[in-house]
Amino acid sequence: MKVVLLAWLLFCPIAAQAADGALAAALGAVTASQPDTEAEARAMRDAIIAARKAPPPAPQDAVANATAAETAALGARQPADFAAAARTMGLAARAAPWVAEYHFKRGGYLAKANLHAAAARAFDLYLQAAPDARDRVQVRSLITALRQRPPAEEQHRIPGTEFRDCPKCPEMVVVPAGRFTMGSPVQEAGRFDSEGPQHQVSLHAFALGKYPVTEEEFTTFLAATAYQPAPCNPLLDKTWRSPGNGLVFPPGQADLPRQPAVCVNWNDVQAYIAWFNKTVPAGADLYRLPSEAEWEYAARAGTATARWWGEALGIGNANCQGCGSQWDNTLIAPVGSFRANAFGLYDMLGNTWEWLADCWNENYGGAPADGSAWLAGDCTRRVMRGGSWSNLPTFIRSAARSRSDAGGADFDYSGYVGFRLAKSL
Repeated sequence: MKVVLLAWLLFCPIAAQAADGALAAALGAVTASQPDTEAEARAMRDAIIAARKAPPPAPQDAVANATAAETAALGARQPADFAAAARTMGLAARAAPWVAEYHFKRGGYLAKANLHAAAARAFDLYLQAAPDARDRVQVRSLITALRQRPPAEEQHRIPGTEFRDCPKCPEMVVVPAGRFTMGSPVQEAGRFDSEGPQHQVSLHAFALGKYPVTEEEFTTFLAATAYQPAPCNPLLDKTWRSPGNGLVFPPGQADLPRQPAVCVNWNDVQAYIAWFNKTVPAGADLYRLPSEAEWEYAARAGTATARWWGEALGIGNANCQGCGSQWDNTLIAPVGSFRANAFGLYDMLGNTWEWLADCWNENYGGAPADGSAWLAGDCTRRVMRGGSWSNLPTFIRSAARSRSDAGGADFDYSGYVGFRLAKSL
């Protein structure tokens, strides 16, 4: 008995030193690995195994990072916010991989950030660190489901998916790739010659703003830059006023943050887009105006009728002179006041015209067939689509076209024109 006890006393410090050495080596491998990779997950599994018999307390920096991540997650609203919380929790997990709670919470944040593969790895590490967890069956099912979901970058290509690149970025809708007949048939009621000849256009998938850019969003640009738009009606002195110091005064008499931004010419829109692209997260695709072909394809949403809801104007489908809405020929409606089309897009017809990227051409002779913007023709005038609250129903059609001076010289239209953003996928 004494011999056995003596052997244990002699061996125990050696075993402890070996265990500490194995854990130190495993943690060194974690530190050397890149975050959110399979290599990191393997190194963390080795560290969990090394610490399994006698897990040490979590270092203070791990505890501090875990607390910071939990605080950030409480205020998170968008995928990017949860991704940031997950990165901070990842620092805690790298310092103390044997703490199961860090992996579980990290997995939850990653799932909410739509980072499915990384979330699955985090939950797998949770089960490694807590093999007897009561929820292990549910977590295994969750891991399987996460691994079957497409990566976030592919999700942004699933038709109908809504996303934001940042908390203050516009809500975007993925418009599917497809082919359609652009223009109107000669028998369509209210047709103009500029809507022909009809021609086939094929488009790649792209994203389009769920709503037009709002007055609130445009005000943010003016307040940040002190950019001064040109008057949209010099005779009535109708203009945005941007004197600087964060002060902005809209052209209307009331502050209507959810109303589409109007009283902007095409050049003003380009200034907004240039500023906005500097504010989006690094790596985000650049925003732009949609092409005329993209706009009509999105407005039709798979239909070939005069309007996405049918041939007839109906009642209460849009805002125009005779559309049967409470705003008809009187006021601009807040965005989203009418139901969305089949692509999930609001306000494509009526309420306000929308600026597009294309130069004006009198008809479609020689128009691109690939959905790109037509940058030949009269580029002092740019295409507008959709019709407005004061227009007759003939302009509230998917194929109806108009144009205006890019610098706002045609002030009769500039007070009725807004815009929405697009981006390539």
